[in-house]
Amino acid sequence: MRWGTGSPSAQRGNQEILNNVTVIIENCNTTSRCSLKRNSTMHIQIKFKSEFDVKDLITEVYGTALNIPIPLLGVDNKSVCNNLFEENGTKRKCPVLKGSTYVYKDEIYIIEAYPKFKVDIHWSLKDPISRNIVTCFEAPAKITD
Repeated sequence: MRWGTGSPSAQRGNQEILNNVTVIIENCNTTSRCSLKRNSTMHIQIKFKSEFDVKDLITEVYGTALNIPIPLLGVDNKSVCNNLFEENGTKRKCPVLKGSTYVYKDEIYIIEAYPKFKVDIHWSLKDPISRNIVTCFEAPAKITD
């Protein structure tokens, strides 16, 4: 499972730890593809440390199947600022400050319209103006019933 590009990582259960990011996907075993059940909600948590100041932060989330990027509806291009927390659990809003660690928590509804197939999910948190990526990961998944 790839959770970043060229970053050394360690696995612990359903979480993956990279240089500056820890990703937890509910009910996802890091030794195989994550099963994303249609008509259900998936919970995700991304703990990251920003390497630069960012006034706003959005998601870029899409799946790649047969080399075709498919945006994850309801999640792609969504503001992160309302789902941001400090490490101690205190609710936080943007801006994101360089050197600080944050936890982004969200839930994603897997719509029934998605076909059942294998897909690689690409997830980035980025500045909507400069398009600079604060953190990112990739997870192999499969859409199931």
